[in-house]
Amino acid sequence: MILNFIIFFVGLYVLIKGSDKFIFHIKLVAESFKVSEYVIGLILASIATTLPEITVSIIASLQGDSSLALGNALGSVLVNISLILGICSFFKPMKVDEKAWRNSFFLLLITTFLWFLMIDSIISRIEGFILIIIYVVFLFRVYKDNKKIEEEDKNIKFPTRSIIWVFLSGLAIVIGARLLVTSAINIARSFGISEAIIGLTLVAFGTSLPEFANSITSVVKKLPNIGTGNVIGANIINILIVVGLSSLINPIKVEKNIVQFILPLTLLVIFILTISLKRDNIIGRKTGFVLLLFYILFIIGSFSL
Repeated sequence: MILNFIIFFVGLYVLIKGSDKFIFHIKLVAESFKVSEYVIGLILASIATTLPEITVSIIASLQGDSSLALGNALGSVLVNISLILGICSFFKPMKVDEKAWRNSFFLLLITTFLWFLMIDSIISRIEGFILIIIYVVFLFRVYKDNKKIEEEDKNIKFPTRSIIWVFLSGLAIVIGARLLVTSAINIARSFGISEAIIGLTLVAFGTSLPEFANSITSVVKKLPNIGTGNVIGANIINILIVVGLSSLINPIKVEKNIVQFILPLTLLVIFILTISLKRDNIIGRKTGFVLLLFYILFIIGSFSL
């Protein structure tokens, strides 16, 4: 028990320090490339924080359990938007880049497309390949939009040191989150808390802990664009890359609860976020409160599945 508490606080310390370094160097990378903090969060930060999920999904698919990747991907999207952005915006309204609503709308479109692919209760290899191609096109589009800025300034110095620090601190965040969640689960079990409650709270939240830590840190440091970009970018990766790679390796059999409950709820929270961003580029307290209510609905609904 004592060892678990020690591991818990070590994990918490590593998570906090890692997030602090991560946000600091992400900001330096944005300044070096002369692009917005939002875009760096959307691409670089999201890739760094979702690498573990991608790796786990690949391993699960190779072991013939690709449906697990689908549940994790959609669960992460729900937690990222309803819980993480919900908490951040409820305590401090977030004014974000005008590009955010377009990316949120894109997320809404690809999630709707994923729902369409599930009609026959399976996501095939070809459909997985299509999802990956869509992400490649998305990256190309983001690059093209920011290429003009780079061409205007020929003296851009490649921030090698900061990029290395981004991935090292990202790794620290993942390790810290892992230590934190594992020790918390062991502590909860020692107090006789049921596996179902542990799974729906600690484990589900643990997969999105890196994004949560970065979002909180970015809000505290008055850099909400990094946190918002990270969350939206991570969600796009979850839908297109995590699901795409998993189904490419091993076709995914879609369970009824995904089509009838999880995905519709996911679409609803993305829609609410998109409308909020489209209106005034702000995720306000009211929106944050509504998103948190949907997270509670997700938890309650999960118990009845």
